[in-house]
Amino acid sequence: MQMSWIFRAVVHTLLVVGMTYHAVDVDSHLLPYSRNLYNELWRLLNGDDQDQPLNLFTIRRGVDHVHLVLANYFSLPDVALGKLHVAPFAAVRTNCVMTQSSRTYILDKGNEQAWPEGLRPSASSSVTREFFDTLKHMTLAMEVQSHKPSLGTLEHEAVVHRDYMRWKVQFKYNFSTQGQIQLHMAVTRQLPTPPSRLSTTARSPTDYIWRYVGLIVLSGGYLVRMPSRAPVLVYVEPLSWTYAVASMGQWLSLLRFLSFNPRTYILGLTLKRGAPQVVEFLIGVCPLFVGYVLFGTIMFGATVVYFLWILYLYSYIVIFAYVVLMVCIGIMEDAFFTSAFPSLWKQSTATLTEDQWRHVVELIHDRTKASHPDMVACQTDILTHVERQLF
Repeated sequence: MQMSWIFRAVVHTLLVVGMTYHAVDVDSHLLPYSRNLYNELWRLLNGDDQDQPLNLFTIRRGVDHVHLVLANYFSLPDVALGKLHVAPFAAVRTNCVMTQSSRTYILDKGNEQAWPEGLRPSASSSVTREFFDTLKHMTLAMEVQSHKPSLGTLEHEAVVHRDYMRWKVQFKYNFSTQGQIQLHMAVTRQLPTPPSRLSTTARSPTDYIWRYVGLIVLSGGYLVRMPSRAPVLVYVEPLSWTYAVASMGQWLSLLRFLSFNPRTYILGLTLKRGAPQVVEFLIGVCPLFVGYVLFGTIMFGATVVYFLWILYLYSYIVIFAYVVLMVCIGIMEDAFFTSAFPSLWKQSTATLTEDQWRHVVELIHDRTKASHPDMVACQTDILTHVERQLF
């Protein structure tokens, strides 16, 4: 009986450790994209920082926007996305799908003749107008596929299994409103690319789903049955330690999942940012609290009536706890707003190096000599004074 419980506890511990390790590996892929993914892809593909949805008031501007998005998309293999990079070889599909009502066009980079006639760069205004007059909506869909950067060579990487993350990006053009074209972008995360290089058996989504459902059910079953066996575990110290470690691992796995779950991500990020500051504040204020309590106890404990001494001590504890609680709430509130609204983060001001300053001075001198030669001497004195102030 004892060996059976030891075996189950060890299996449960290994299960928790394995799931935690796998979750950490997946999170390392997703972390740079878990926040601001839409904004990052919008800036890379759309080409500017305008908020979406975007209104395009002319057909020509709509066509120019499509061409701009396609040009940016085809150049993505050379563009970095945070800590990840778009895969710069054939695994990335350099095509996109244009859905026109019930028709679909494959837009290849080097074959513009396969594009719809109204979207070709060489199309005339009348042809473009005729093409758009038949549309109610249009969707420009593309896939972005990326991986973690590696220090290995491309020849070595070609034979090593790589875990790819894929996102489907859709620009949706709506022509139902009169006088303008409404545009917005939608991003959907997809399953990683199947390892076709190593295995000829294609993996379907059910392979991923049922695998982890089985692991979660098995882990949950052990957690449900373990408390009922607590009287047995208490008298066997190795089992107690094993169960405690397994429970702690399960708890950490749950916290790890909640910290990256989209519905609880802000809560996890708030705790991650605010908890260290709260602990630092409590460590700093604890000596003040203890010192004041000891001072009051030593000075008034032997001379003041018992009731008044207790009243002084309890009232101070209540006031102190209120102040500390308010400060902790303020710290967590600041952490929440900086997590929910990244634009509120304090950004370091960019400094101007001496080389950059010399380049700016040369540009100013050249422009001044060309337009106002008589002001060169006076301007040199002013720039010299500014340089002393900066450096």
